[in-house]
Amino acid sequence: MKKFFGYLLIVVLFAAAGIILTHQDQARPVFQQAETTVASKLGLYHPCGQSRSFAIGNVDPKFGISKDQLAQSAGQAADVWNKAAGRTVLAYDPNSTFKINMIYDSRQQQSDAAAQLDQNYQNLKATDTDLTGRYNSLSTAYKQKVDNYNKDLSNYKKDLDKYNSEVDRWNSYGGAPEEEYNKLKKEKSQLDDEYKNLDKERQAINKLASQTNGVATQENQAVKSYNSSVETYTSQYGGTQEFEKGVFDGKEINIYEYRAPADLELTLTHELGHYLGMEHVQNSKSIMYYLLGDQNMNNIQPTAEDLAELDKVCAFN
Repeated sequence: MKKFFGYLLIVVLFAAAGIILTHQDQARPVFQQAETTVASKLGLYHPCGQSRSFAIGNVDPKFGISKDQLAQSAGQAADVWNKAAGRTVLAYDPNSTFKINMIYDSRQQQSDAAAQLDQNYQNLKATDTDLTGRYNSLSTAYKQKVDNYNKDLSNYKKDLDKYNSEVDRWNSYGGAPEEEYNKLKKEKSQLDDEYKNLDKERQAINKLASQTNGVATQENQAVKSYNSSVETYTSQYGGTQEFEKGVFDGKEINIYEYRAPADLELTLTHELGHYLGMEHVQNSKSIMYYLLGDQNMNNIQPTAEDLAELDKVCAFN
């Protein structure tokens, strides 16, 4: 089978260099800066002297996550900084005016589409493995039947040539004696049986060829379907692009995209860091690095750079 099984390669949306964890400095209210300045001059301001509260605001149901689940993830994210600070600097308070929201827009739509595309790819690989196994088995059986058929056909032709030669010889004498005639008649009957068996073999081979080609067609259809979904994804979303998973704007935290609970927790930890006043740091493994990718989402721990930034905003020293 001449297979044209070729997966289209796409740069998956979740590339390490493509998802921004950020805050918007330009969106921070001027009054907040003024408030901090006045409080500092009066000697009343200590960034981490009193815990900052947060609550859960609007959660679009299309994310498939409840407010309680978001609150739990936010609590775990807050504990990362509480543990690092050695005190409670962030606390969940259902009555807090500072909200964490989950807003569903094109970012999560793109993420969902990419996740579905990846699932289609995994299904395609499983289908290909199954179809390839079936094709190889049928192909081997087909080859064996063809080899046997060709041998039987060769023997049949030899027997037929021998029979025809005998018939021609006796015909040249004006006919065969009764004994030879009966002998030739028996050979003719045997040749007829051989022919019938060959025809059965031929039909079995054609059926097997049809089954083998059918498997190849299924495989090609599966590839065509996947490639079509890739084209649809590309036409809708283009290539990879940087986009914001979460934003702290000074008033609230808005989450726009996540893939898994660990991913959501890291995004929340990053944005809560901004809520404390932390800026981005340069270590790509840090929570407060501006891109998601190199951090260990299964064990979210502040790096030395994160701790230095936390110390700076909390004025522990």
